[in-house]
Amino acid sequence: MHRPSTLASRPSALPGGRAAPSTQSATLRLLEKRQEWEAIAALDEATEEIVKSLEQLAAQGNIMADGGRAVASVMNNWPNVLRVISLFAKDSSGSAAVEAKEETAGDGELPRLVRIDANSLAQGN
Repeated sequence: MHRPSTLASRPSALPGGRAAPSTQSATLRLLEKRQEWEAIAALDEATEEIVKSLEQLAAQGNIMADGGRAVASVMNNWPNVLRVISLFAKDSSGSAAVEAKEETAGDGELPRLVRIDANSLAQGN
């Protein structure tokens, strides 16, 4: 919707070189609009920076999610690992030996995870 311009019917300057009141108000309005435009341009730049930051944050979140899946996979395997360890930790004396091994592990020694009978290896050769 365009309305016809009334600019041609208005005098742009009064005699004596002074600007007409309508020209002064138009100039003021133009300055206000320019300031608004500059403010909007600044907001646009700030918005672009925020979008870039959020995209980087999303990428980092995806990396963290992948790491979380890896940790979950490892955690899901622990019951099986512990079951295998307990099978190998049992010896002829039963569970008392397992408890004794767990108590000595806290004294600076590393717990024995796999038991290999050296005698059976020597006989197999």
